[in-house]
Amino acid sequence: MTSVPELVQRAARWYGDAPAVTDEGRTASFRDVDARSNRLANALLALSPQRGARVALLMRNRLEFVEADFAVAKAAKVRVPINPRLVSREREWALRDSGAETLVFDAEMAEFVAEVRGRLPSLRHLIAVGPAVEDAHDYDELLDRSDPRAPGLAHAPDDDNFILYTSGTTGRPKGATSTNRGRVAATVNMLAEELDARPGDAMAHLGAMSHGSGSKVLAYFLRGARNVTVRRFEPDRFLHQVEHERITSTFVVPTMIHMLVEAAADANADTRALKRITYGGAPIAPARIEEAMARFGPVFVQVYGSCEAPHPVTVLTPDCHVVSPEQRLRLASVGREVPTVELELRGPDGLPVPDGEPGELTIRGDNVMRGYWNNATATDEVLRDGWYSTGDVARRDDDGFYSIVDRARDMIVSGGLNVYPAEVEAAIHEHPEVVEVAVAGIPDEKWGEAVKAFVVRRAGSTLDEADVLSHCRLALAGYKKPQQVAFVEALPRGSTGKILKRELVSSDWEGRDRRVS
Repeated sequence: MTSVPELVQRAARWYGDAPAVTDEGRTASFRDVDARSNRLANALLALSPQRGARVALLMRNRLEFVEADFAVAKAAKVRVPINPRLVSREREWALRDSGAETLVFDAEMAEFVAEVRGRLPSLRHLIAVGPAVEDAHDYDELLDRSDPRAPGLAHAPDDDNFILYTSGTTGRPKGATSTNRGRVAATVNMLAEELDARPGDAMAHLGAMSHGSGSKVLAYFLRGARNVTVRRFEPDRFLHQVEHERITSTFVVPTMIHMLVEAAADANADTRALKRITYGGAPIAPARIEEAMARFGPVFVQVYGSCEAPHPVTVLTPDCHVVSPEQRLRLASVGREVPTVELELRGPDGLPVPDGEPGELTIRGDNVMRGYWNNATATDEVLRDGWYSTGDVARRDDDGFYSIVDRARDMIVSGGLNVYPAEVEAAIHEHPEVVEVAVAGIPDEKWGEAVKAFVVRRAGSTLDEADVLSHCRLALAGYKKPQQVAFVEALPRGSTGKILKRELVSSDWEGRDRRVS
């Protein structure tokens, strides 16, 4: 089986001096990226020759992220991408739990690194991108003195390739660990069903490359297309980039589609170069995607997946977005499974359910994770006989289209980012005037879902919404904070004592049948 380093080297041979990455005025060719990632790989090996050692990446979208991604694979180490949007204690947990030995970071993260480095005994090597940082290797200087030739290491298909941290239902982040085989399989799935990437095309990375957008880098690189890094999503600027930089594709969450449609109504930009807008990770109403198609044309592709089973697991292709009035509900589906993936919907007894009936979505395929990093108990809960239990409840129609209708594990997807109620509840519960709290998702036109907290106050307390939100700002990333806080006398419970969250949000969801994508 081919490996990530082999695919990178192959693209460098095929496309040579063609532009591979554009980053804020900088451009690197395929040959440049290959050579520079070789240099960084050799530098990582000089710092530590250990195979499988974890290398964390903590930086905004930039050229160096692409180079480090490929370098870690070439050095036979394991990449741990960390979203800079997380708050300090969330970033620190990912570094601690993964046992990251090396951290590559940019200037915006320097203060955080200085704060936590003394608390992380496994973190031995720091590599700073940009201005010099005390006791950290300078990224460019490290590359300048390293060998540009490939390390030439062997890469077994079942060696670990990367760890993605995603909070569990207990509120404790877990590291979904994917292998070399898994990453190649996911890339093949993208090229087979999702993307239309060719030499001369360009993908703009509007979302964090530590998340879904970054998973597309290898696919576009392999096809001779250009990866364009974007530091911050600005709808007007992106529309003009499409015209002037001939952007042909991007990956977004539904919230961003809404913002692009609004911006396009006022912008005088030619967006005809766009031929693929992939979206996923959050709910979107059929009316909203129809509005987007009216503005941009039939260029939309929806994908479904997760950290544990990276997308695309299912794809709703552009042609499947063009529907008759009778087929309109298809726009509320996540499409059909890709060829290399098997899906089953299972009832509470573990047996398959018939079409039209709800069941838990289970996945089998090479793209499914090996397991959670150093967490056998959590792994055993979701991986059984090669099948991954997603916790999402879905239906399949007679034509094979899957619709996600609920979550078995209560996860909220807000703006394409996962929010786990237990984590938010734990943070709110730390407030001394809170007796009980329950957190659930409610529909939101902009974000897909919004976080709503139901709080029981101590007797005589004057705690209000502003107090709760102020408290949350210190403990949670911005996208995890509640958008609404409701104060209740008591939380509804079932016969076993379990809180009945459905009752709390039933009026919010009335008349809606789909909750996630």
